[in-house]
Amino acid sequence: MPTTSELAEPVHAKSQSAFARGGLTPKVLRRVREYIDRHLDKNIELQALADAAGLSKYHFARTFKEAQRMTPLFYVFQQRMKRAQQLLVETELPIAEIAIATGFADQSHFSRRFRKQLGITPRVFRWSTR
Repeated sequence: MPTTSELAEPVHAKSQSAFARGGLTPKVLRRVREYIDRHLDKNIELQALADAAGLSKYHFARTFKEAQRMTPLFYVFQQRMKRAQQLLVETELPIAEIAIATGFADQSHFSRRFRKQLGITPRVFRWSTR
């Protein structure tokens, strides 16, 4: 249960304390997110994300996880899933093209990961949103 002093502490003070422990600054985090969004259709390696942040690979991985509460590569996966869902709803692109556009090796790989994440296939997801 939070103490009285923790309840009175402003929200921004808590987030600033995360930076004091080594978290990513909002500017660096925004730069990394923009890099991910621009390169979602490609293989995104941890070193490329660390380079975008201006940090070593290991320091970046640790601070990103602290800031986002997930690993950088899981964050990339989640962004791919979000983009795929958006494309399934908003376009008539074939599922194979959506798979490639969101960085998956092929339609089969995309469908397996989509089903594991959401519990339904991309095709069923598309039909359910119509």
